[in-house]
Amino acid sequence: MSKVEINSNLEGKTNKNTISSNEIFMTQINEWEEIKTLISKNLKEIFWKAWINPLKFEKYEKGILHLSANSQIISDRAENQYYETIFLEASNFFKSLKKIQFHTVSLKNKENISIKNKVKKVKIDKEINYNDLSFIDSVSMKTNSKFSFDNFVVGEANQMPYAASKRICEKNSLAYNPLFIHGDVGMGKTHLLNAIAIDLKTSIPNLKIVMMSAERFMYQFIKSIRLKETIKFKDQFRSIDILLIDDIQFIGGKESTQEEFFYTFNELINQGKQIIISSNKSPVDLLSLDERLKSRLSGGLVVDFLPTNYELRLEILKKKVEVLNINIPCDVLQFVASKIVNNIRELEGALNRIWANYELTGKKINIENSTNLLSDLISAREKTISIDNIQKEVSSYYNLALSDMTSSRRSINIARPRQIAMYLSKGLTSYSYPEIGKAFGGKDHTTVIHAVKKIESMLEIDQELKKQIFELKEIIFTL
Repeated sequence: MSKVEINSNLEGKTNKNTISSNEIFMTQINEWEEIKTLISKNLKEIFWKAWINPLKFEKYEKGILHLSANSQIISDRAENQYYETIFLEASNFFKSLKKIQFHTVSLKNKENISIKNKVKKVKIDKEINYNDLSFIDSVSMKTNSKFSFDNFVVGEANQMPYAASKRICEKNSLAYNPLFIHGDVGMGKTHLLNAIAIDLKTSIPNLKIVMMSAERFMYQFIKSIRLKETIKFKDQFRSIDILLIDDIQFIGGKESTQEEFFYTFNELINQGKQIIISSNKSPVDLLSLDERLKSRLSGGLVVDFLPTNYELRLEILKKKVEVLNINIPCDVLQFVASKIVNNIRELEGALNRIWANYELTGKKINIENSTNLLSDLISAREKTISIDNIQKEVSSYYNLALSDMTSSRRSINIARPRQIAMYLSKGLTSYSYPEIGKAFGGKDHTTVIHAVKKIESMLEIDQELKKQIFELKEIIFTL
């Protein structure tokens, strides 16, 4: 065969490989678009458009899915809040998926980065052996440096969860094992888990720490069954020192996953390894969990978040402003703290919206503009929650006549529910103390203040009252 023929054949082979590589790349891009479409079916449109749709497929290499966005905010939010959602959908298309890496690429330097990556490809492949990713790196969530103990604002509502989390970080301390933290959505549970992981990694670098969601644990278990690697799965999880599981309620009803978690839990506890778990409810209230598991989860220290009060919400906003190094007038912070009361996540979201509006439009930050900007949050809440509704539901819950809410009768079986109704009215509406007093039969504002403080103090020690308040809120929020 002549040299010309040989070169011609080689050239043809090279072109064929190039086309094949391009076809694979285009197929993967299409798969990523399909993944985004699937995610959109389980996510509110506004969140999908803001945080998922902007993500672009970069490459899939050595078990790592590389995604990029043109904004650091989008990359961070996708990684910190939607990692598990993306991972679970993507694993159906990328069968050997180990992890996802998020990148921020500005439009003006994207082309330059692409060229640099091609030049450095050989060097990168030598420096990083993706196939040798450790078990911990591949399954554990990346800690968020913003969620540290230093950035956690402490008040009466979260003092117990904070103190218990700090105690866990004391060297050789297994005083609370397991530590079970529960509370409503957006109260700071994930923040504390992050803070524990950060603190322990800093003080004892050699500790094997795994922090993951219950969904991710379930996925890893199912994956081990599919790949016939259950023994490896068991050995890996039993070799760690600290296990932090977020949102344990998501394994409810999954019998095989619960059973495996139960045995993993027992083994780690027996070895003297620390376990920290978060949930939206206390162990006894997780009805879909196995009774054995609920009993084990209750065997350590169970702490919860109380409803936030105005003072704590204001301090959280001030801390957020300090961390972000932004300038927002104090009266606007006070306004937000009085209007946004559901949870801390919504509170911080309102603050971000106010600042983003200023940066994007240049509109002055004041109460009037903030009222218009947050009108959907405020009106939606005040539309469904009124003092009348609260009085009606509290009366029904305690089998009282509605007239008892406005009467002057002081028997404990009437006075206590009336105080609870006043407490809920202050926490769930924007009415002032005098306005609430007027709605309760013309009571003086000091009576309302006393009622609110009385219920707050009782919530610190009365578990049954906590349960009743939680159930009442669920009823009121679903009106």
